[in-house]
Amino acid sequence: MTISEKGGFKNRGWYWIQRTCTFVLTIILLSACAQNRAYLYETGERPIPPGIENQILPHKTTQDDVLTLMGEPIARLKTKTGDGHIHTWTYSYMDLQSPTQDKGESLTITFDDKSFVVLTVTRGPL
Repeated sequence: MTISEKGGFKNRGWYWIQRTCTFVLTIILLSACAQNRAYLYETGERPIPPGIENQILPHKTTQDDVLTLMGEPIARLKTKTGDGHIHTWTYSYMDLQSPTQDKGESLTITFDDKSFVVLTVTRGPL
């Protein structure tokens, strides 16, 4: 084996290490970009699960329970009444990918101001 053959082996070995490191780094960067599907939605872009209103029970379910179940609402409204206030939370979803642009729904939940339990749950179209 001559000196030039040894030099060629070193260059080929270094090239292989560089190529492998580049490949591993690319895999790491691409996997860092991948996210769980639940985190790909912005507020108001996540569909309201079917039948979720049946899990929210009037006079039993609290605001904390609803936050755990549904997350942050799109809108919060506080309305003054004769006895105090009523808090209204609205969750909505509009499917912008739908060709007819009419697939939208909302879930409106009202809470008592004193005990912070659900008074009513209403699901309907937007």
